[in-house]
Amino acid sequence: MFFKIIASLCLLQSLQTFAKGQITGHGGKRHVVMFPAGLKPVTRAEILISSLQDTTVRMNSKFPGVDSVLQVQSDVGAVVSLSSEIVLDGNKREDKGIFIESDHPISVYGHSGDECCEGEGFLAIPVDFWGTEYDIATHINSTVAVVAVEDNTEVIAKGFWAGVLFESNYYANGDNITFILSAGQTAQLQTPLGYLLGTRLHSNKPIGVISGQYYASPSRSKYNQMIEFIPPASSIGKNFIVPPFFNTTYLTLHYYNMGEDNLVTTKGKNVNRSSRLQKRGGYMISAGASNPYHGFAEKPVILTATPYTISPFLLFVPSLDQYSNNYKFHTPTKQNLTHYIVLLVKSKDESGITIDGQTIYSKVESLDALLINDAIYLVISAEVSTGQHYVTHPDPNVTFGLILYGFDDTQSYAYPVGLRLPPFSVTVAA
Repeated sequence: MFFKIIASLCLLQSLQTFAKGQITGHGGKRHVVMFPAGLKPVTRAEILISSLQDTTVRMNSKFPGVDSVLQVQSDVGAVVSLSSEIVLDGNKREDKGIFIESDHPISVYGHSGDECCEGEGFLAIPVDFWGTEYDIATHINSTVAVVAVEDNTEVIAKGFWAGVLFESNYYANGDNITFILSAGQTAQLQTPLGYLLGTRLHSNKPIGVISGQYYASPSRSKYNQMIEFIPPASSIGKNFIVPPFFNTTYLTLHYYNMGEDNLVTTKGKNVNRSSRLQKRGGYMISAGASNPYHGFAEKPVILTATPYTISPFLLFVPSLDQYSNNYKFHTPTKQNLTHYIVLLVKSKDESGITIDGQTIYSKVESLDALLINDAIYLVISAEVSTGQHYVTHPDPNVTFGLILYGFDDTQSYAYPVGLRLPPFSVTVAA
């Protein structure tokens, strides 16, 4: 009984801190990162680290050549270049998870690709915010990657549409794929058709999950990977703002349902569409990329956006309740990338927001407004340089969304800069 009371008090303290806006899902002291494979061989992989204060960071992996100790300075952050051999290879288990531990909370991002046609990045969700049930955001050219933080982690994949090959075994529609992972071990599932749409992952211990498409090509010469680290099913929201994007004319929005019948709606300039989703179904619409949209649902749903630039990217769209108060982040470092941030905030709160100590309006390149439930939200886009940046509001009770994306003439990337998530709840036996 004593252990149960202590565990309950710790969870209550965590939830109270979360309610005050002091916990952010993009800041933590323990991360585990992996790099799923794309269609083309990756020639570079990097980990980007930012911290609000100077801190020591320790990286280790069962995969050789990764172990290191870094002194991360708060004013510049850190970039760790890795061998391309760290990228997952095939539908199988491997020892390629990278543990990242720090003395103070840090934000961690991954970026990988080649020098020609393929690249993508992701926000690494800290281990404290992982879960044991996930719904997969994927359709054609499906990819799912899983990493464990503890030994003897059992993972069950169920609900996929048709045949999947994993470790030389064929699994048909209605089968479950079950495997055991040790700490730091990864598993990857990829299929060229949409057979992983509707898949749900169950585990007996917390896992990290990346899903998306291992490639999506608007032409025969471009093969951009499209992936995101996704939150557990218990952290998925219902209310979203999809921002406009530069360098593109249209985008596709994908709603992924989570096991219950659901009604989803998208509203914006020249768009007002609703659809009733089946339990494990999805829904896609196309719309102009120069306007913001309000997406919402009766029940939790995953929403992703894919703007069709020269090479498309995948964005996990954060829900309004996942917005945070401050974001320190480092952009990918590949040469010739142009980087943009998109800030999503209520109009009454925008005046206090600063970027690198300056008012956000000193850098604005576009400004849109969206009415949501009698509140006006501003959608502010600005170009940022390669390197580390800090966007914050002095009032800890004010939250806003922040998205980072970028592109050059051959590839692109996108991800939410941070997600405010509730800590994982663990039942402790007496």
